[in-house]
Amino acid sequence: MMLHGASRSGSVAMPAAGRGPGNPARRGFVLVTMLSCLVVLIAFLGLALDTGYLELVKTRMQTAADAAALGGAQEIRMNGADNVLAAARADAALNGFTDGQHGVTVTVHNPPSGGYYTANSTGVEVVVAQQVSAIFMGVVGAAPVSLQARAVAHLGSGTSCLHLLDPSASGAFSASGNATVQIACGVIVESSSGTAFNASGNAVVTATTIEVNGGKSISQNATVTPTPVTRAPQQGDPLAYVPAPTVGACNYTNTNISGAQTVTLPPGVYCGGIRVSGSARVTFSPAGTIVLNGGGLSISGNSTVTGANVTIYNTSGGGYSHGAISITGNSDVTFSAPTTGPLAGILIFQDRSMSDPATLSGNPNITLNGALYFPSAAIAYSGNTNGADTYSIIVAKTATFTGNCKMNNDYSSLPGGSPIRGSAVLSE
Repeated sequence: MMLHGASRSGSVAMPAAGRGPGNPARRGFVLVTMLSCLVVLIAFLGLALDTGYLELVKTRMQTAADAAALGGAQEIRMNGADNVLAAARADAALNGFTDGQHGVTVTVHNPPSGGYYTANSTGVEVVVAQQVSAIFMGVVGAAPVSLQARAVAHLGSGTSCLHLLDPSASGAFSASGNATVQIACGVIVESSSGTAFNASGNAVVTATTIEVNGGKSISQNATVTPTPVTRAPQQGDPLAYVPAPTVGACNYTNTNISGAQTVTLPPGVYCGGIRVSGSARVTFSPAGTIVLNGGGLSISGNSTVTGANVTIYNTSGGGYSHGAISITGNSDVTFSAPTTGPLAGILIFQDRSMSDPATLSGNPNITLNGALYFPSAAIAYSGNTNGADTYSIIVAKTATFTGNCKMNNDYSSLPGGSPIRGSAVLSE
């Protein structure tokens, strides 16, 4: 019997040439295809890894820029602007990016060169840049990638308006007798003494907050509201960032105004100081700085003294002996600080190296809109101020109150708010 599809001899037909599963040509094609896919896969994997690596470097770079900007702004708050560059670069180095090493550049601007804070003297801009080589793509000759991170920080507004800087004095804050001290903001006492804050007699002290680095002593019938928080951290000089005015040549020498004189005093350098007494009427011309080169400022008797948009800078030099700021008697004194510029909110600024105490005594009718800045000197209130100012600030070494004092905190006339600065905050 014969089977269809089979040869007579019973042999089986073989597949056509080139179609067998073990054909070398087919095996080569599959191998090439697999290798090509593997190369593409490795390239994509390398690209993904390089992208992740560069993103990691950029994140670390941004962290360094943020830290450097915050460190620079905090340096301004603590010590002024002289060492901002060094402080910012040091913080960048702590975070792995050292200026001048491995192609890293750390550029610092105070105030910032661009953005929203170019007019803010406490603003610090930091730009960290570096040429970074990719790990895998660099093997095939890809050029290094330029990475850059930018950060801006500035000092935020502080909440205190009475800030006492002496690091160790007993009674750095002292209210005694029948003193009534009303403070519409915070009190900060930097002294580490066990009696840094002292209230005695029938003194009455009120504030929004009271922070003391050391301890407190409240005795006799004195009342203090709220209870001071002791062992608070020291915060440093909140006006350290403010630049001291320039002292030029003398414009006026030994200015004495007495009797019933009526005088207008223009901005300028008053060598030998200014003394006003009797029933004199004196107006300080607006929009200027009165530089007292020696001699200080003395206002006494029944004088009437006014000055709007002015800063009084008390210093000494050129053979002129330093002198104190003193307002006594029944004087009628109304001063207000500038609202713009580097001295915005600063009414009386005493040379940081001078320890001459400031005195407000008697029963003067005083309105002082602005900061009284005596970083190395004491302020003594032994009279009664009228409390008519919209805002008042005291930054001094120590403060003593034996009379009545009222301090307000309406900073609406200042576009930048209170000149007292708090901690550094990131802005951009």
